[in-house]
Amino acid sequence: MLKQLLPLFLLISFTVSGQHFVKGKVEPISKENNWIILYQLKGAKQLYVKNATITNGEFKIDFPENSSSGMYRLMYDMQHRGFVDFIYNNENIELEFNRETPSTTLNFLVSEENKIYDEYTIKTSEIRQQLDSVQLLFFRLTDTNEQLKSQKIYTSLLLQKNNLQTNFEQLSKGKLVNSFIYASNKYYAKSLINNPQAYLNSEKKHYFDFINFEDDNLKSSSFFSEKIIDYVFYLNSSEDVEVQNVLYKNAVNEVMQKVGNHQLLKSELLTTLLYTFAQVENVGLIDFILESYYKKLPKELIDLNVIKDIQLKVKLAIGKYAPEITWEENGITKNLSELNNADQYMVVFWSTSCSHCLNEIPKLYEYTKDKPKIHVIAIALEMNDVEFKKQTQNLTKWTNILGLKKWENPIAREYEINATPTYFILDATKKIISKPYYFENVKEFFEH
Repeated sequence: MLKQLLPLFLLISFTVSGQHFVKGKVEPISKENNWIILYQLKGAKQLYVKNATITNGEFKIDFPENSSSGMYRLMYDMQHRGFVDFIYNNENIELEFNRETPSTTLNFLVSEENKIYDEYTIKTSEIRQQLDSVQLLFFRLTDTNEQLKSQKIYTSLLLQKNNLQTNFEQLSKGKLVNSFIYASNKYYAKSLINNPQAYLNSEKKHYFDFINFEDDNLKSSSFFSEKIIDYVFYLNSSEDVEVQNVLYKNAVNEVMQKVGNHQLLKSELLTTLLYTFAQVENVGLIDFILESYYKKLPKELIDLNVIKDIQLKVKLAIGKYAPEITWEENGITKNLSELNNADQYMVVFWSTSCSHCLNEIPKLYEYTKDKPKIHVIAIALEMNDVEFKKQTQNLTKWTNILGLKKWENPIAREYEINATPTYFILDATKKIISKPYYFENVKEFFEH
């Protein structure tokens, strides 16, 4: 159940007492990561339940009494987001997995519901890969006989897939896992589709065919959130940034229309989308979601802390105004926001103790010194002013600022600096328009 692009979950705690348990074996044994944490997944939220130590690769956690059914998560590596998910429905669960390859090694020893879902996932994944491969090959076929052969293979595979789906739906009837099996079904056209665009259109048209937004079991999980992320980000893509953002907005509109008047679910899905767009620093889509949907929710479903946290995560994103920088120059207090002597500005953080900086900064100065339309504000992160005075003697056309306390310098903290050199290119209004990694990238930006 791992995803390439994961939503950032909010952490919330609750307490209640014990009954059933989840226990397991984790390999290889790790002395550094010997804790495992149990969460319940609720849409965009990850609710803390309990934690336990992993001793000799084994752990056991008792579920609190009256724990609600739904999807749960075992987080065993916070730093690298290592986790496995499972369904809990008032039964004991025993499992084992390899912490380095959890998605392919997770094995349920005890838990009928999870065994069914695990088997369903493996078998349907195999046959869907075969169907997709035949469809992909069909796009390139021009020979009629080869096309007919592909159609026969496809028809046979589709029949197997549909029978498999029916069998698992019957096997899981009356169980919580039935909700997930039914909603995980995937539409395939009866006949192979001739071109990629028509195929993509079909995928989008039928994406929600089996998803019931009324299902309480799905609401008590991360299922909707993960499906929405897939739909918005993987079925709506373009190499053109403007076109891509239009596709994103259309996809968000479509999702909200599907969700309808389920305000709590809508709030959770919007939160997931906000955090996901924050990950890719898409300020335009964040503003669109906030103004078009999130702020229009019932007041009790609007979390001001979520809005604040999202804004903090993208404060240095392209499109945002650069945080204020204040310094003294010849006894006069100056502010970045008040400068009006150039068409573009560059804020660069560097250090005289950084060998890479001592290589790039002279090159940057030579490149910008005769370009009056570009004004450079260079902030040297230092423990004292000795080398700063020496190194800046020849950087006379720049605004040179001494940033004492190095990484703890207030300006460096505001700009979240953890490496030097770090570049920010701003427009005349001091809005961030680029964040090049190296000097060569700086040149490419200005010469593009």
